[in-house]
Amino acid sequence: MRAEDYLESIDFAATWKPDFSPLFENPRVFRALVLDLIRPFRGVEFDKIACPESMGFLLGAAVSAELKKGLIAVRKGGKLPNIKRNIVGQSFRDYSRQTLRFEVNKTLIKPGDKVLVIDDWLETGGQLKGLIKLLEKCGAIVIGISVLGCNTKSRFSQFLGGYQLHGILNYEGSKDRDLTQRLDRAIE
Repeated sequence: MRAEDYLESIDFAATWKPDFSPLFENPRVFRALVLDLIRPFRGVEFDKIACPESMGFLLGAAVSAELKKGLIAVRKGGKLPNIKRNIVGQSFRDYSRQTLRFEVNKTLIKPGDKVLVIDDWLETGGQLKGLIKLLEKCGAIVIGISVLGCNTKSRFSQFLGGYQLHGILNYEGSKDRDLTQRLDRAIE
């Protein structure tokens, strides 16, 4: 699907982050989105999909089912109903500059597991940086990151190094709070 085709299904009523949930209502659009998220990684060997709470869960689970790969659901701090000794955490700063925490059940990750990260959004990159640090702390090897919305001028790009980043709706910068304008310029 062309990037601009997704815009018709996104609710832009919010000024900071749009509501992507209408993409999931139309099965044709949702399936196209899943296929577009994985397209650049089709020939890459990996073991599992990792995704952060909450929109990442929807996308990651769909990608995991499509590829028949295991799923690592990374939770926000304090949400895992698990034995404490199995929980590994990593703090990070999100786009609002709040310090938050991700946690994962470390038994889901074997040392050397090759992991593809799936999420809905990369704005500043703080959340994805925290997620990658957590996965690597557990012994995973991150082979790439695929997101729907991607600020290609985020500070995260300095951190990228050897990680392959794929964004479907790419835009530069975040001065405009109106994402509609940013994405319209990106597609022109």
